[in-house]
Formats: sequence, structure tokens, C-alpha cells
Amino acid sequence: MDRKWIKLGLTAAVFCLAVKYSDEIFRTGGRILGTVRPLLYGCALAYILNIFMKKLEKLYFPKRKEAWADRTRRPVCVAVSLVSVLALAALFFGMIIPALGECLHILTRDLPGFFNEVQRWLIQVLQDTPELQEYVEELEINWGELTRKVGDILGQGLESLFSSAFLAANRVISGVTTLVIAFIFAIYLLFQKERLEGQIRKTAKAYLPRRPRQRGGEFLVLAHETFTSFITGQLTEAFIIGILCTLGMLLLRLPYAQITGMTVGVTALIPVMGAYLGAAMGAFMIMTQSPVQALIFLVFLVVLQQLEGNLIYPKVVGGSIGLPALWVLASVTLGGGLFGIAGMLLGVPLTATLYKWFRREVNEKLEKGTEEEDRDFPV
Repeated sequence: MDRKWIKLGLTAAVFCLAVKYSDEIFRTGGRILGTVRPLLYGCALAYILNIFMKKLEKLYFPKRKEAWADRTRRPVCVAVSLVSVLALAALFFGMIIPALGECLHILTRDLPGFFNEVQRWLIQVLQDTPELQEYVEELEINWGELTRKVGDILGQGLESLFSSAFLAANRVISGVTTLVIAFIFAIYLLFQKERLEGQIRKTAKAYLPRRPRQRGGEFLVLAHETFTSFITGQLTEAFIIGILCTLGMLLLRLPYAQITGMTVGVTALIPVMGAYLGAAMGAFMIMTQSPVQALIFLVFLVVLQQLEGNLIYPKVVGGSIGLPALWVLASVTLGGGLFGIAGMLLGVPLTATLYKWFRREVNEKLEKGTEEEDRDFPV
């Protein structure tokens, strides 16, 4: 009882000190996080590169047992993986940034005409209500002034952001340094991953009991399988859905097929909500040209989403995620609210890992309980 009360008192004292000095603790944690951020980025990059590297190592002279094959397998596969990821990133930003610029140009060019058409349509519809009709007729938007104000706001924001040349240069240098350190650390991790894994296993074996060590290893294996399947599946699915959307819009002769298809493909990386974001952005652009074509696009995208949800997604991603739609929506909502886009992307595989782990634990306990009941009450 004395030891129990001592532990309770120490726990309460630590909790009170943590609450009292919470500001200092958070500041120190922020500084530590800022210091190790390049290493964390390097770990994330190494994990993504490892997915490509493992697949390439299975293709790089798999039946050759000579020394030259063993010595060159890892360097060649690491280099090809790194070049592939950099090429995909360059292709992504090289396509999406001009597409966003073109989208803004389209909206600023066609939005005034679209507004005038909507205004004329409302005037015809509101013939029985002269008050509203007069209000709509008098409604005018000075698009030049609105564009100028938006430009002034953006200019002020950029001016305040880059008010100091030293600050801008410091941010650029810091970002480049972080990126370089992350790449170097990721390459070291890929070359030394077996050795690092052995060191972690030895350390865990020396300091952790057998049962927690075994359960922790099982959880990490489950998380690795889920994250790997999710990343590869989402990338493949986004590419397929973007191509199909572009081809379908070209066949239906809808405007802005390339830009809209690219937008739908990129937003498809976000589970659940990505489809609605892509549909809204594409329909809004097409509506500036023709509301009827925008309606056709929405119908086409609904059909495409049904095809994707019932055929493409199960085949590409597979059943390894194993997360019901309710929890997918909850994980995307909570992850996006807490951590933004990164939370939306990583919330689903993390929730799927916890869901499958918890389900396994429940099933094991139920089976164990059933066996004990059968021993206590034999039939």
C-alpha cells in the first residue's frame, strides 16, 4: 500500500508540474521538432522510396547470384527509385501549377459573361415579382474594380510575406537545406535499413519484455502492410481515374477536358471528399461555358465514380485497407480538421491499422473466452 501511494503521489506531482510549466514544455517541444524536422522528412521519403525499391530489387537480375549483381542491386534500385519519385513530383507540379493558372484565367475571363446570362435568366423567371426583377436588373458588378481589389489584396499579402529580402532568402535557404538533408538521410536509411532493423531488434530485445516486444512487432508489420497498400493503390487509382475522366470528357466533347481530368485525378488522392472536390471544381469551370454541359459532366462523373468505387478501387487497392465507409469518412474529417491535407491522406491508413488491430484483439479475446467457457461447461 505504501508503494502504491508513493507511485500515486509521484504521478500527481509530475502531472501538476507538467500543467504548471506547459508553456515551456510546448516551446521546447516545438524547438526540438523544428530541429529534427529534416530527419522526419527523410524518414517519410525513405519509406516511400522503399516501396519502389523493393519492387525494383525483385526485377533486377533476380536469378543472378554473382557478386556484381549483389553489389550493384541496392545502389541501382535506390537511384532509379529516387529519380522516379523526383520525376513524378516534377510532373505533378509541372502539370498542376499551369493548370491552376489556366483555371484562374478561365474563371476571370468567362465569369462575367456567365453572370450576365444568369442575370438575364433570373429577370425572365421573376416576371411575376416586379420588386425582385427590378433588384436583379439593377444588380451590377464592376469586374474591373473587383479584379483590381483582388490583385491589391494578393499584392499586399505578397508584399507583407516578402517584405524583407533577407527573410525571403533565409526561408529559401532553410527550405533547400531541409530538403537536401532529408534526401541524404533517406538515402542513408535505404542503404543501411537491414543493419538499422537489426539494431532496433537487439535494443528492443535487451530492454523490453517478450510479450510487448512481440505485440509491437505485429502492430508494425500490420501498419506497414496497410500503409504500403494504401499509398500504391491511391496513386494508381488517381492516375486511372484521371485518364478515364479525360478520355470520357473528350468523347462527350466537353470543354476543359485535360484540366478537369487532371483536377479529378489529383483530388482522387483524398479519400471520400476528393471526388466531390473534383466534381465541384470541374462543374464550375464548365458551367461558365454551358450549364447543360456542366450537368452532363456531373452525370458522367457520377457514373465514373460508381465504376471506380465498385470495380477499380477494390481491384487496385484491394481489401487490405478493410475499413468501413463510416470510419473512412470519420478519419478523413478528423484528420483534415487536425492536420489539413496531410491528415486527410494519412488518416485513412492509420485508422485502418488501428481498426484491424482492435478487431484482431477482440476476436482473440472472444475465442479465448469461448474456449474457457467450453472447458467450464462441457457439452
